[in-house]
Amino acid sequence: MKVNLVFGFLGSGKTTLVKHLLAQVGTKEKTAVIVNEFGEVGVDGDILRGQNIDVVELNSGCLCCVLKGSLLLAVEELRDKAKAQRVIVEATGVAQPAELLESLVESSANNRLQIGPLVTVVDCAKFSKIEGILGDFYLDQIENADIVLANKLDLATPEQLSDATQRIREINPDARLLFCERGRVAPEKLFGEDASELLERIRQELSAQVTATRASGSPGHHTDHGRAQHHDHHHDDDRHAGHRGHSGHRHDHHHDHHHAHHDDHGHDPHAAAPAQSFVVSSAGRAQRVAVEQFFRGLPDNVWRAKGFIHIDGQPALVQYSLGQLEISGASGPPAEALVFIGQDMDRAAIETGVALATR
Repeated sequence: MKVNLVFGFLGSGKTTLVKHLLAQVGTKEKTAVIVNEFGEVGVDGDILRGQNIDVVELNSGCLCCVLKGSLLLAVEELRDKAKAQRVIVEATGVAQPAELLESLVESSANNRLQIGPLVTVVDCAKFSKIEGILGDFYLDQIENADIVLANKLDLATPEQLSDATQRIREINPDARLLFCERGRVAPEKLFGEDASELLERIRQELSAQVTATRASGSPGHHTDHGRAQHHDHHHDDDRHAGHRGHSGHRHDHHHDHHHAHHDDHGHDPHAAAPAQSFVVSSAGRAQRVAVEQFFRGLPDNVWRAKGFIHIDGQPALVQYSLGQLEISGASGPPAEALVFIGQDMDRAAIETGVALATR
C-alpha cells in the first residue's frame, strides 16, 4: 500500500491541499485519509468527510508521538479491512518529521508500505513572519522534506515570494520546490510512483551503521540520519481517546496538549515553541461583523483557530491563521466549537471574546 505524508505549519493549507488531491484522484484508486490534529476536537476530518473515502482522525496528540501506536494501527486497518490502496496522512501542524524518519524506514520494511515523497506545505505570504516567531521549530518540516509546496501565491507580494523562495532553498537545497494557490497542484506531481528519496538515504545510512557496528562489535544506537536523538515527551497521561473512523471502528490515543521535545541535532523545535491547545464553545447566533472584530483583536501568540459558528443564521467554517481570517459555508450541523492553538494564550480572555462575539 502507498502512504503519503503531508506536513506543514498550522494554517499553511494542508487540508485544502488534501481536499483538492482527493477530488482529482476520484475513483482511480481507493484512497483513505488519516488526519492527525493537535487538539480535542477534529475540524479537518469534518472538512474532508463526505467525499466517499475513509477518514480516520487521530486527535489530541502529535504524529511524532503516536507513529508506532495509533497511526500504524490505523494504516494497517485501512489496508486490511478497508482495502485502501493509498493512505494520505495529514500531520498536525506541530509535528516534526525528524522524529519520524527512522520509524518510517522501519515501518516501510516491516509493514509492506510504500512511502512516497514527504511533502511540506508552506505559506509564502507568512513565511518570514512565522520563521521569526518560531525559529528552529519551523525549519525542521522544511529540512526533512522531499517536496516543499510553496502555497498561497495569491496572497504573497513579489518580495514575500522572493524571500520565501530564497530561504526554502537555503534550508533544503535538495527538495523539489513547487508553487501553487489554494493547494491546486496535480496529484501526479506529489503522489506519483516515486518513493521518498530522503527515507532511502536514511535507510542506506542506517544499514551502513549496522554493518559498522557489527564489524566493531560495539553496541549500536539509533540516530536521526547520523545524529543522535534524545526525546523528552511531557504528557500527563497516555490513555486512549480520540482516534475514530467514520465506519465505526475506534482506536484511541490521548496526549496532554502542552507538547515539548528535546533533541541534540542543532534544533530544539518543540522546546522553543511549545504548543498549547484548547477548545471553546461557539454555540450561539453570531453576526459576521462581531466575529471579524474578535479575530482582528487576537495577538500573535494565537497561531491558529478553526471551527464552526452559526454566522448570520447559517453554519460557517471559520479558519484563522496569524492575522488572516477565512469564513466559508459549512454543510450539515457541525459541532459549534473553536479550537485555538498557540503559545502562552490567555484562555479566559479568548473565552470571553468568543462569548461576546456569539451572543
